[in-house]
Amino acid sequence: MRPHRILAAFGVTLAVAATALWSVPLAQAEPGQLAQVAELTGTQYRDSFVQRDGSRLSVAGRDSRFSGANVEWLGLMNYGPDPSAAIPAGSARYATKYEVDDALATARDMGATVLRAQTLGDTVGCPQCLEPALGQFNPAAFAQIDLVVAEARNYGIKLIGEFDGDGNGAPAPGQLGQSHGWYCVWRQRADCGHAFFTDPDLIGDYEQHMRAVLDHVNPLTGLAYKDDPTFAGWVDGNDLDIVDGVPGADVVNWLRTVSGYFRTLDDRQLFMDISSVGTDPAALRIPGVDVYGTEYYPHWAPVIDGNRIDGAAPGLHQQAAQTVAAGKVFSPLEFGWDSTDFLTPAALDQFLTGLETDPNIAGDNFWALQSHADGHGWQPIPADTRCTPTCAWGEDGNWWALYYTGVDTLSMSAPDMAARAQLLRAHAYRMAGFPDPPVHQPVPAPVITSAADGAVLFQGAAGAPDYTIQKQTPDGWNTVCDHCTTDAAPAWRDTTDPGCYRVIGYNLDGLEGPASDPAGNCDRRPRP
Repeated sequence: MRPHRILAAFGVTLAVAATALWSVPLAQAEPGQLAQVAELTGTQYRDSFVQRDGSRLSVAGRDSRFSGANVEWLGLMNYGPDPSAAIPAGSARYATKYEVDDALATARDMGATVLRAQTLGDTVGCPQCLEPALGQFNPAAFAQIDLVVAEARNYGIKLIGEFDGDGNGAPAPGQLGQSHGWYCVWRQRADCGHAFFTDPDLIGDYEQHMRAVLDHVNPLTGLAYKDDPTFAGWVDGNDLDIVDGVPGADVVNWLRTVSGYFRTLDDRQLFMDISSVGTDPAALRIPGVDVYGTEYYPHWAPVIDGNRIDGAAPGLHQQAAQTVAAGKVFSPLEFGWDSTDFLTPAALDQFLTGLETDPNIAGDNFWALQSHADGHGWQPIPADTRCTPTCAWGEDGNWWALYYTGVDTLSMSAPDMAARAQLLRAHAYRMAGFPDPPVHQPVPAPVITSAADGAVLFQGAAGAPDYTIQKQTPDGWNTVCDHCTTDAAPAWRDTTDPGCYRVIGYNLDGLEGPASDPAGNCDRRPRP
């Protein structure tokens, strides 16, 4: 994701048993108990590769369409988005297991079947990156991806990784904020935009990185990434030629070369392109490319076709038809969901319905899902420029970052964000073959992280819009805060004597979840 989206808004390629789904709490369920996709068991979906059959995708022999989110930060936080005062350049860190699980649990409740995460493969040039120096690969970075892959497998969610992408949080000096810029710095190539697509040494660096990622064996699963059906496929790189302005013929030749190399390493996962050449007949004939992706953001072209108003997206659907006519798969691998992309929830719903009813669209991923933060509250807004000069134009997480139960940003109100999240949820379930979304999954127990002096802070529960706080008394647990606090609120403060507390979350249907472990001054014990 970056501020180069006008072409995307035109639709130019940047290449019922439903309610029974949650009859067993997710954390206790075996994969076979979770119906992730209609007509498939959870085990079938988890253990089967996504395959291309002409212009369609299938899983375990059944036609399959997908929907989900971009969760760019799963492999490395603060690497891709533009830096800000709150998250300056050089702030890269690994997401904690709590943050990973919270994102996956949220995605699962949203009906996601596939998540795209650029940093599952694209990080280059920083100490925490997969490739911090040319040809040197980082065990700690692989360990983070290993964790994400193992957890996604447990949740029954497939992943799309990436070999090159946004690196604005650790940019190569003098380059345009993409991870491959480091290869040009290390090899002292001045014209990186063109050289990356034509220089054999730079192409070799990219292929070396690809091989290191695909061949890595995950000790948590015992599988090399290329042999793990958790990975649906891999994207070549994010908007590579759009940013660098490279001639289309050079991109087509590069794409033919690197996709062919991919096929020598991996013949069971999808190779995906997200560049501007997907409408080029020569590109559509490349045998090694399975999926041609696009990005759709009316945000970047608000006056074209009234896209913000009606959600019809005619250019997108024309592009899908052209790709399918060439025998390839088409997918909007990024799309906007907020009020700067679609002025009303009705316009967003029209857009989503158009995706569902167009058989030429194999799947989609909205941009972009955030999670709760360690300790308390939500992750900070990425690329937060305070909407300078305006949220209606420019790159800023205030318009594109989605927090599932809704938060107020400079661009979105919490109720509007929450309502649009439910439209995305219903859409994902319909793409998976269910006519209606199921009841919401039960929420996990919150975790109290501090109760000092009666100020209660807690890590949130995925899918919980509010919480109750109870205080221990000699006679049991007394509710002192009934549905009265949220993840966006500061610490809840006891105005009487500090005591022993527990926190209870509720899902979006109002179903009570398990209580947190007690914390605070817990010397007294409630009576049985």
